[in-house]
Amino acid sequence: MLKDKKYYGEIWFKERENERCFCIMTLTDCDVVLETNLHSPQSSYKQLQIQGEFTGLGYITFIDCTILKSESGIIEMRVYEPKYTFINAHLPKNGDDLTFRRFQVTNDAIVDWVNHMTLYDLQEEKIVKEDDVKDEIRIDGIGLTLTIQHSLNYHAQRKELSFKNNGYVTFESDQSITILKSIDLYNDFQKILHLIVSKSQQFSSYSFQCMSCKEWANIYYNDKKYTKSNNSFIHIKYTEVKSDLPVLFNAIYTDEKFKFCIDKLMENLLSRQISHNKRFTNSISTFEAFGKLYSGLERNNLKKFLLHYSGLFEIIGKIDKKDFNSFSNKIIRSRDYHIHSNLENKNVFTEFELLYIAFLIDFVVTYGLFLELKVSKKLLEKTIMHGQSVYIDMQQTNRILNSDPLRDGLNKKTD
Repeated sequence: MLKDKKYYGEIWFKERENERCFCIMTLTDCDVVLETNLHSPQSSYKQLQIQGEFTGLGYITFIDCTILKSESGIIEMRVYEPKYTFINAHLPKNGDDLTFRRFQVTNDAIVDWVNHMTLYDLQEEKIVKEDDVKDEIRIDGIGLTLTIQHSLNYHAQRKELSFKNNGYVTFESDQSITILKSIDLYNDFQKILHLIVSKSQQFSSYSFQCMSCKEWANIYYNDKKYTKSNNSFIHIKYTEVKSDLPVLFNAIYTDEKFKFCIDKLMENLLSRQISHNKRFTNSISTFEAFGKLYSGLERNNLKKFLLHYSGLFEIIGKIDKKDFNSFSNKIIRSRDYHIHSNLENKNVFTEFELLYIAFLIDFVVTYGLFLELKVSKKLLEKTIMHGQSVYIDMQQTNRILNSDPLRDGLNKKTD
């Protein structure tokens, strides 16, 4: 699907098929861009739907096409950027073509997660590969079967033989679903991917089988939210978390409280170039949501939540029990300083410290959610290990790297 950077074809408005115009379709930074003379007499900022036919692709339907550039004169020119691009061997005739029960998404992040190597044995003169992966997970609560697969594909030519690992996830629903519902299901899958492996990528294929014609078609869109983040949270290998995947995926699809907390966590995990104090306030919001939904406390406030979950902070952050009261009070003062603008608050965390306090809070919430789901001891231990590595080891290293003699010396004089 969309393997080249440029395609040539014709496009037209659905109601005026006889007025076709030449079009150059390019793929720029994962966005589809159409350059053409096709335009509507009515001035507008976007076209809801444009039909097309392109060499090497077949029929294409472009949905929600924003006009990026418009030039008028002897020749009219428009540059459109569609939000969704449907690629089909035939021209869709009705809305039923956009409902289906089964769809499959190919994502190289699954290849990195499974991490199977393919080697060539020089002595035996043969290729050595690990077994393919095909793990099926059933979510009865919503009538969905999710299958994670990893396999080795090959392509033979006269001069070369190439091998490529492919990772993909297949969704099969008991009921027919829409395109937007399928994207929601796929996005929830990516949330778990970000939670336990800290990455996703722009899919290379997103295919579905039309209910009316039984033909397979493809959809393409720029998955900016889930593929552009610089997340570095937890990295747990597929084999290490495989036994817990049914629990995690059932929770994200059927447990409203768990999903709400994960959505709050994603505000940090999916953010790019976020300030340290914004990350801290996001983490506080996430922790308060977790405490309110899971602690069972009658009175909901940050101080009580911190005391209730003090054991988790002490385990992951290696904080002495006798020091926790002072530590929690400093978190509250910093919260009030940054959220409630209590500028008279002194002895708050520095900008640098806020980053690692935010990390610690996010790890505590993640560990707490895992405890609620009763995941394996191995996954809990991995979460503690990663939390300590970030909060203790990485903080110590970066504190040295970020030291500034001029600034630090000035601060000492001020104190």
